[in-house]
Amino acid sequence: MLAAARVYYILNSRGRAAAPRLQRVRTDAPGFGRYLEGQDMRERAYWDRTRLGRRRLLRATGVGAAGLTGAALLGCGSDDEDGGGDSSGDSGGTSGASGTTAATAGDWFQGPRAPGFDESLGVTPINEQPRVPGGTFTRAEPDTTRQQDPDISIARSDHELINDRLVYANGWTSELTPDLLESYEVTDEGLGVILKLRSGIKTHNIAPVNGRVFTAEDVAYSIERKAGILDPEAAEKYARAGQFVGLEHAEAVDEVTVKLTLSSPNSSLMAAFADPRAQMIPVEQDEIGYAEPLKFVGTGAWIQTEHVGGTRQVFERNPEYYRTAEEGGHPSYDVVEKLVMSDRASQVAAFISGQISSISTVQPHEEPQIKASVGDAQWFGQPNFGWNHFAMNTRLPFFADDRVRQAIQLSMDYAGLAEAWGPGWLYSGPLHVMFAEAHSSDEIKAKPGYNPDTKEQDIAEAVKRMDAAGYPGGEGIAFKDITTLASGLSFDAAIRQKEHWANIFPKMVMEITPVTDYASFTNLLNSREFEARTYHHTMVPNAVADARTYYHSQGGRNYQSFERPWADEILDEVLVENELEARTELFHQFADRYIEEGPPLLQLLVSRDNHAFHSDVAGMDLVSGTWAYGLTTYGVGPRWYWQTE
Repeated sequence: MLAAARVYYILNSRGRAAAPRLQRVRTDAPGFGRYLEGQDMRERAYWDRTRLGRRRLLRATGVGAAGLTGAALLGCGSDDEDGGGDSSGDSGGTSGASGTTAATAGDWFQGPRAPGFDESLGVTPINEQPRVPGGTFTRAEPDTTRQQDPDISIARSDHELINDRLVYANGWTSELTPDLLESYEVTDEGLGVILKLRSGIKTHNIAPVNGRVFTAEDVAYSIERKAGILDPEAAEKYARAGQFVGLEHAEAVDEVTVKLTLSSPNSSLMAAFADPRAQMIPVEQDEIGYAEPLKFVGTGAWIQTEHVGGTRQVFERNPEYYRTAEEGGHPSYDVVEKLVMSDRASQVAAFISGQISSISTVQPHEEPQIKASVGDAQWFGQPNFGWNHFAMNTRLPFFADDRVRQAIQLSMDYAGLAEAWGPGWLYSGPLHVMFAEAHSSDEIKAKPGYNPDTKEQDIAEAVKRMDAAGYPGGEGIAFKDITTLASGLSFDAAIRQKEHWANIFPKMVMEITPVTDYASFTNLLNSREFEARTYHHTMVPNAVADARTYYHSQGGRNYQSFERPWADEILDEVLVENELEARTELFHQFADRYIEEGPPLLQLLVSRDNHAFHSDVAGMDLVSGTWAYGLTTYGVGPRWYWQTE
């Protein structure tokens, strides 16, 4: 049964969630007095954070810095405690993952834990039924063949459950809260960072770590590994190495202190540590390797105890987990289980029958059946944490031609493709539409190619540019478009694209090629050996880190081999730019030119997530929101969940 009280965000004029304005919440709830209705907390917190040159200590009892606006590192720290994470890292009764107070374990069900957003974007229900410790939370997964190296992995490595991050982000404001860390401090005008690790964090009681204390040596090792400092050759496959530009060295000063030294300021560094795949690993993990999941070690909430390839995985609660129940983010379920169900119909049937606890990305034609069969299901709606896209590898001669890419962009049927994802979708440019620095959905919609009112003219122009490039009607262009599944929304989008272009460029040959083995799919991207893809990418909770990852010539996920000096120049400039207005102007310049010249990575839409959970699951509101990543896809969410009556 759902609680009557809900909390929403107001949608601002730029098409993103604005500052939290509480509505219909219980005024007697713990922590209610800490909220100021109608105040623009997000902007206020931003300007408090972005004072370059200040040397602030980010205490775990307060709000983390480096949030939505991208001033993740420089001048970090805010005196405003209302927008941080679920716990402080050093005591109970601290700010919640989406702005709550968790004084005791018994108060987990009280009050405005989850500032959501206006119903024009979706809903964030709160389950306030009595908690029942234990139980099993079960998810459907498409496979067990994930790339298990967390730094190579595109998504869903087992380490997302087995290990934790230094910080995590609030789903709506992107404010950072220490997790493995107790605090962090910026020094030397942004050229140094001091990380303070919680003391006494135990590793899993599995050989070879055998429950030893996780130390600063492990953290320094993990950071230098991610940045490609330890092995630059191996780092060529690291999808997110580019987020650590400027980092020269990570040094363990003592058991709990790590000193980071930078050659130049990096305003997005701390936000990179909040990426759902930014797990810290014990130094022994590389020697263990990434081929045998039952041997993986870590400090996280879950220990893998069963792995049946292609069938099932079981993770049991870590009895020595470092977080307390009072803090939140402490495992309450006894077991997290993954069941392989690559067929969508099987997933729907499994949710209806109660075999799985949640179902993600419910499609419009599925929703009536699920609601009729599971009348007490809890429904979550929010802008997705990534964008669906079509990408072209510019190593192919025809995709290297700007005019061909311009023709693809101008002719794309954005609205037609997006409608298949259901209502609430948003147009998106090179930057995710929920970033403060990005063009709004309406601004993108008004541009050539995206504008449904000028579609006929744009298609006519696309035909002219394709002809001018020497490929009349698409003749001479033939490519394989890869997807990860042979069904589902991305696969359907590829089919729709092919049918759409058959009428515009009748001689262009597009072959849809599912690569269902995820390790093979990942390798095609990392090696830049794919030709085109229809897929989905997850954003980092910071515009600067995200843009450099996908569009800089040295970006770890610049799979398209896009290289433009002007683009690198802008992306280098925003890396050290600390003012929102100036950074926004730079990003708008980048986006406008990127689209005009012919984008090799073409954002189709930001979908509205539509997820359902059974009525006896709670805590999802703690990790709801675009930038929390916890509801379905990633492994970082289940430690926040618990079972209810």
